[in-house]
Amino acid sequence: MTPLLRKTLHDQRRAFIAWGIGLAAMAAMYAAVYPSIRKSAASLDRYMQSLPDAVKNLIGANYTSPAGYLRAETFSALGPILFLIFAIGAGARAIAGEEEGRTLDLLLSTPIRRRQVVFDKWVSMAVTGLGLAGVLWVTIIVVGPPFQLHVGLADVAAACISLYLLVVAFGTMSLAIGCATGRRGIAIGITGGLATLMYILNVLASSVNGLSWSRPLSLFRWYLEPDPLIRGLTATNVAVFVAVIAVAYAVAFFTFERRDLRA
Repeated sequence: MTPLLRKTLHDQRRAFIAWGIGLAAMAAMYAAVYPSIRKSAASLDRYMQSLPDAVKNLIGANYTSPAGYLRAETFSALGPILFLIFAIGAGARAIAGEEEGRTLDLLLSTPIRRRQVVFDKWVSMAVTGLGLAGVLWVTIIVVGPPFQLHVGLADVAAACISLYLLVVAFGTMSLAIGCATGRRGIAIGITGGLATLMYILNVLASSVNGLSWSRPLSLFRWYLEPDPLIRGLTATNVAVFVAVIAVAYAVAFFTFERRDLRA
C-alpha cells in the first residue's frame, strides 16, 4: 500500500463510519417494517397487480416475499440513492476536490506520478465502497431473520455486489469528469444528472414500446435485471460494468496526465 493510498483511506475513515451507520440503520428500518408487510400480503399483492407496468417493473415481482421486498425497498430505492451520493461525491473530490482546495500542487510536488495519484484515489473510493457494501450485507443477514426476512447469504451477496458495481461505475465517471475539468461541482452535476437520466430511461423504456431499444443504454437495466436476489450474478451484467469502469478510468487517466494544471 502506497503512502498516498494509506493517507487517503485514513482521511475517509470518519466518512466511512458515518455512511456505514446510515446504511445499517436503513437496512434495519426496512427489516423492522417487513412483518407488517407480510401480514398484509394478500391485499398488497392485489394492489400491486393494479399498478402501471412501469411501476411494477421498477418494484419487481412478488413484493411481499422476502427477496421481492428487499429488491423494492433496499436495492431499488433508498440503497442506490445513498450509495450513489457517496460514490459520486468521492469521485469528484478525489482529484477535482484536491485541485479546488489548492492541495493538488503540493501533492504533485512530491515524487508521485500523476498516474499513481489517479490510481490511488480510485482504489480508495473502490475499497471504501466495497466496505460499505459489506456493511449492508452483514446488516441484512444479521437483522433480517428476527423479522422473518429470510434471504440466502449468496443471494444477498449477489445483490450487494451488483449495487457495488453500479456505484463504482458512476463514481469512476465522476472521477473522470473531475480529472478532465478540475471542477468538483461540474463532476457531481454531470454524473448525478446522468444517473438520474439513466434511471428514468430504465423506467420508461420498460413500458414505452418506442423506447425499448434504448433500455440497454441504462446501467440500471444491468443492475437488477435479471434480479441477482433470485438469479445471482450474471457474467454479462458484470462484464458491462467492468467495461464501463475501465473506459471511465481510462478517460480519467489520460485527461489528468495531459491536462495543464497551471491555470
